[in-house]
Order: sequence, then C-alpha cells, then structure tokens
Amino acid sequence: MYCTRCGAWNAQGAAFCWKCGASLAPAAPSPPPAPAAPGAPSESPAAGAPPSPPPPAGYGQPPVQPPAWPQTPYATYPPPAAPVYGPRWFYLSASGLALGISITAAVAAVLYGIAAGLGLAGAATDDWDALEISGAFIGLGSLAAIAVGILLIIWTRRITGNLLPFQPALELGTGWAVGSWFVPIINYWFPLRIWNQAWRATDPAIAPPIGWQWKGRPVPAVHVLSWVAYHVGSWVAIIGIPTEDDTNAAIGYAGFAGGTLVAMGMVFLILVVRNLTARQDEYARRYLPGLGAPGAVPQGPVFRGG
Repeated sequence: MYCTRCGAWNAQGAAFCWKCGASLAPAAPSPPPAPAAPGAPSESPAAGAPPSPPPPAGYGQPPVQPPAWPQTPYATYPPPAAPVYGPRWFYLSASGLALGISITAAVAAVLYGIAAGLGLAGAATDDWDALEISGAFIGLGSLAAIAVGILLIIWTRRITGNLLPFQPALELGTGWAVGSWFVPIINYWFPLRIWNQAWRATDPAIAPPIGWQWKGRPVPAVHVLSWVAYHVGSWVAIIGIPTEDDTNAAIGYAGFAGGTLVAMGMVFLILVVRNLTARQDEYARRYLPGLGAPGAVPQGPVFRGG
C-alpha cells in the first residue's frame, strides 16, 4: 500500500509508514449528507460561471505498482529457481577427444604388436638383437600409451561433466574423474568405475532427471577387458625388456605376451571410447532440447558402435 502523506510504498498490513511515520490505518467513513429540506433551493453553479476544468490524467485510477524489488524493509521475495544444469558445466560432445584417443591408441597397439612379434621371434631363434629391438618398440609403445593416458583423463572428465545437465546423483564426480588417475592403489579401478557410471547414467530408458536410477544397469564386458588387458600386459611387457640376468627365451616370451595383451587392451579401449561417446551423444540428442540447458546438441552419428 502507499502512504497517503509521502507516497512511499509499504508492506501490506503495516500500521505506520516506514519513511515518514504517518498512520496507515484506514480513515473512518464520513456520514452521508442529510437530505435537503423540502422547498430548499438546490445547489447549482451560478449562471454564467465557467465550467470546472477536467480532472488530470490518471485521476481516480488505481496507483501504478512499483517495479520489481520495491524499496521496503518489510517485503520478502522467494529465491529464484535453481537451474537444471550444473553452474559450471554444459553439454559438450567428447567426440573430438574420442577421435584423438582412437588414433593414439591405434599407434600404441601397432607398436606393442611389433614388439610382441619380435619378442616371439627372438625367443624362438635365441636372437639377442631381435630382443633388443623388441624392447625398443616396447619403449616407443609406452610413450604412445602415456599420450593415450593424458587424453583419457581429459575425456573422462568431459563425459562425467556431460552428465550434470541431466541432474544425476553421481558416486564419482568431475573431481574424481581427474584425481582418481593420480591416487595410488585406487587408480587401478576408479577410472573404470567412472566409465561404467557414465555408461549406466546414459541409458536411453532413463529420462532426466536421472537421480539414482542408473544404479545396477549393465555395462559391456569390453570395459573390463580393455582395463585388465592393458594393466596386466604392461607389467608383463616390462619383464620382457632385455636384461643380462635373464635368458633370451624368458625375455622373448614375456615381451610377446605383454605386447600382445597391451595391443589387445588398446583395441578394446578404442571400442570403449567410441561406443560410450556415441551413447552419450545419442542421449543428449534425445533429452537435452527438452531441458532448456545450455550446450550444443550433437548432430548426426558421431561413431558407429563396434
């Protein structure tokens, strides 16, 4: 309501104006005028008097409400609704990172495959030169594997952040998507858990908000195969690096087994990255436009599932 003295806006039901202190109680209604006595002359404007001027514009109209957030200490307003997407995240397809991982992992698979073949040849022929070349290819493959690991960390964080617009209840968030790779012991299974979490949360049968509905959904066996094959093969391949204390046969067969497992792990990893990225983009194409969340909706197929 408005103060009749100073015009300040006051909260509904206030007794006194917060600005000038005037009473805001409604005035008592005035008694109706007494009827005129019979025969009394009626009041009329004097003959020849000029007509009264018209009332000013807006006279008699209800007062205009003030703009939003009036200046009064008594008013309270509900907080704005929270957005449906994360405050720092919007959907961005990880297809570019997936392509980089696929190319780099393919290079690593070729290098480890060559090392495996040379290791087997060196073990069969007792050729020390072949074993040394096999060890060199294992070293080159390790450099390629490091590049794959760097891209995987970025990709893992991106696919985890891409879930946030759909309001999931995550066990491992974007912080763990990076930190789990550097914490000893848990770095042997936490990244795999994050991949499985992203796969389950983008089940097409679960409409946003996702919540905890993703728990217990199945994941492809290739996730575990890629993870186990790489880690077991990398340790075995290290044993296959030539040293003077081991026999040529032991070195060669270790290099063959380790190189083969790592090469298989890289091939499986390509399938994991391709399929998970395509699944997430398909989920975004289906549900992201209805959320009104920022982010570019992926157009067309990114990868064909293998």
